Amino acid sequence: MIFRVDIHDVQHISNLSLELDLEEHKLTCLVRRNGVGKTTLIRALRNLTQSDTFLHTAQRGIFSDSSRISYWVDEERVTYEFDEHLDSLNCKQNIPPYFRGICTAELSIPYGSRFNYFQSISRVDQHIRRQIVLRQYRKPQELIGFLSEICSTDKFRDLIETRIGGRSYFSILLENGRYIREDYFSSGEYFLIDLYRTLTGPAKLIAVDEIDISLDAAAQVQLLEKLREFCSKYQCNVLFTTHSLAMMRMLKEEELFFMEWQKGTTTLNSVPYSFVKSLLFGFRGWDRYILTEDRVLRDFLESFIRRCCPNVFFEYKIIYVGGGQQVVDLLSRNRAEQFLANPESVIAVLDGDQNTGKFHSNGDVYYLPFSNVEDEINRLYECKTFPNKWRLKKGYNGPKNLFNTLQRDRIMSGELINEYIYDKRRESLRSLGDVLSQFLTHGVSGVQ
Repeated sequence: MIFRVDIHDVQHISNLSLELDLEEHKLTCLVRRNGVGKTTLIRALRNLTQSDTFLHTAQRGIFSDSSRISYWVDEERVTYEFDEHLDSLNCKQNIPPYFRGICTAELSIPYGSRFNYFQSISRVDQHIRRQIVLRQYRKPQELIGFLSEICSTDKFRDLIETRIGGRSYFSILLENGRYIREDYFSSGEYFLIDLYRTLTGPAKLIAVDEIDISLDAAAQVQLLEKLREFCSKYQCNVLFTTHSLAMMRMLKEEELFFMEWQKGTTTLNSVPYSFVKSLLFGFRGWDRYILTEDRVLRDFLESFIRRCCPNVFFEYKIIYVGGGQQVVDLLSRNRAEQFLANPESVIAVLDGDQNTGKFHSNGDVYYLPFSNVEDEINRLYECKTFPNKWRLKKGYNGPKNLFNTLQRDRIMSGELINEYIYDKRRESLRSLGDVLSQFLTHGVSGVQ
């Protein structure tokens, strides 16, 4: 069974095609630079099952009269075209039921189901409680093994499954009739449970955007082996994106694909890990490397270095890797293998909320003097002296939303946000500035 999706004139993507043989029952990992169409592709796959996907997860204005997405199963095609009345895509064909059931897709923050599950589970808590009291549950041995192997723990040995309204809910039994529902597990553990549900379901293609989120490096590697096992057992295929070098390195050559955008057309090419490491992450030709968590922190550090380090001598690269654990894992592996550079030429800078003592430091892990960029601009925004505060058109929901809204409403660009934080926190940033200045001119001083 050949499945193909063709995307035409959506946002800045003129053409993007993905074709998979669903009889192969394999993994397909897509890696890319930003802006090549990865998010558009995952949305398009989700749109086949939930046709309002673009309405709820994308900005208006990404479509034109020529926009369309076509889905093929062997020789049969279904096409969604631009509908000016919806200002989105619409399909006027009769869609065969097996088209809708052939694929399921999990988006990244904030639209993925792994980030929006709390309310739905809490609504059935009384039913879960009743079934536990009546002992109307079973032990899901396969899921227990799945979680235990990936997370390397025996905490799931008392996991139980209750069935309510045709859906399974999972809890860990405690003493005296108490229990812990799955929505109180860590975000990574909940994601694995939700992924297990999907793997054992009817979909032939399972797409997951940023599969590595909330999983430490060891769990990411273990997950790959279990995914291969389940693809074979349940005759499904898993397509995913990741920023994790730990995952990429453990992929087989036929599982890793690089997405490249040229003049509006996105292509997918099978590549080896060494190609991705050098081209995607820029791991060649730099004298110094600074590893960090995400793009927001990377941009802040770029802005900060321009102000605190006027006499940079070495060429340097700031690479955002993922969560704090992934950053430190990459740093530790470089100490042992030196695949980036010698250990003295690589440091990590993490958000201040990571400074909890859990990361062992050899003098090469440093922290912001505040929680993170989004939290800090939120704190400063609460002050009466914040510039152009009156221009905020609508309310905001949390620091990350404020950070994005300030830029969306053109109150502050990302660069101005970074400058404002630097000006307000200049004194507390002095120590980190000294470290970066010495690292980029004469070497690391060891000051933290």
